[in-house]
Amino acid sequence: MRRLPAIALALASLTLVAAVASGDSGAGAIAELRAAYAGAPATWPRPQLEEGARFAEFGPLPARERPGESEQARIDLGEALFKDPRLSASGQIACESCHNRRLGWGDGLPTSFGHDRQTGSRNAMPLFTAAYMKELFWDGRSPSLEDQAHLPIVDPIEMAGEAGAIEERINAIPEYREGFRAAYGVERIGLSDIALALADFERAIPPPRSKWDRVFTEGTKILTDQELTGLHLFRTKAGCANCHNGPLLTDQRYHNLGISFYARSREDTGRWAVTGDPLDSGRFRTQSLRGVRRTAPYMHNGIFPHLEGVVNLYMGGGGRDRQEQSATTDAPPPRPDPLLKPRDLTREERAALVAFLEAL
Repeated sequence: MRRLPAIALALASLTLVAAVASGDSGAGAIAELRAAYAGAPATWPRPQLEEGARFAEFGPLPARERPGESEQARIDLGEALFKDPRLSASGQIACESCHNRRLGWGDGLPTSFGHDRQTGSRNAMPLFTAAYMKELFWDGRSPSLEDQAHLPIVDPIEMAGEAGAIEERINAIPEYREGFRAAYGVERIGLSDIALALADFERAIPPPRSKWDRVFTEGTKILTDQELTGLHLFRTKAGCANCHNGPLLTDQRYHNLGISFYARSREDTGRWAVTGDPLDSGRFRTQSLRGVRRTAPYMHNGIFPHLEGVVNLYMGGGGRDRQEQSATTDAPPPRPDPLLKPRDLTREERAALVAFLEAL
């Protein structure tokens, strides 16, 4: 079927937005939506984007091959280490303590606690899509899973391990000596070897299957009217697709949402602490929305227990950072993100948006 010209798609999108905005949720408007979204994503109404947005079309995640025998051995070894509290100074905290598969690969807390019950400043990120990320952590300080995996082990607030002591402890365990010898050809296990095995396991964690995955094989007919309306709002009037797009539903960039608590007690300068770039003050990595209903609470500091609160934040154009210089950091006041602006959505439209998010 020949694709409509871009201008025709844009006009169709505006017409649909107007129908949704006017409260026309009857059979006619829904029928128009279903017709507009009946084909492949490339034929859907074009997203409404702000200047500077980088959009990639929605789509399925790449298919994964079943691991071979040797690869599975490395994955199994990494999983054993992931669950082992002996990687921590106290012998009581494992990677799994903050990244539990039963809790969406997080811990269900606003911010995690670690060694001696110390509380960290950031929410435990789910690991659903860690294998696909270009940079890791909320501030992007790690360029790879191998680099990321060792940092919590030696962080004084998280697992508080000392590299030499952890290596001695793991090398004293016959099962690990034999496992590393077989999987990696390693005789003396170092922290970098432990990180490598952990990364191999984390890379194998599959994203949860959802109704959204079925859209790419069965079409949008499987979405309810409310979920389909939410999809259209996500791409258009609500502005979500400015940052959440592509198969991962993230642009993998860094944005200031106005919730860094700059110059306040919960201050977190985000990406600035990594780069020192004034433009990065208060910026955090765009989180993937894959499996998002499983990963509450939300945002880098876990301040929203429900998706409704997240939607309300964005509809208000984000939070508001103080603009006087903080006395506790050299980072300059965060600048408002140009992709964020107030969005006028009705209560019904916000509910539709949440329904779509819960289908992801």
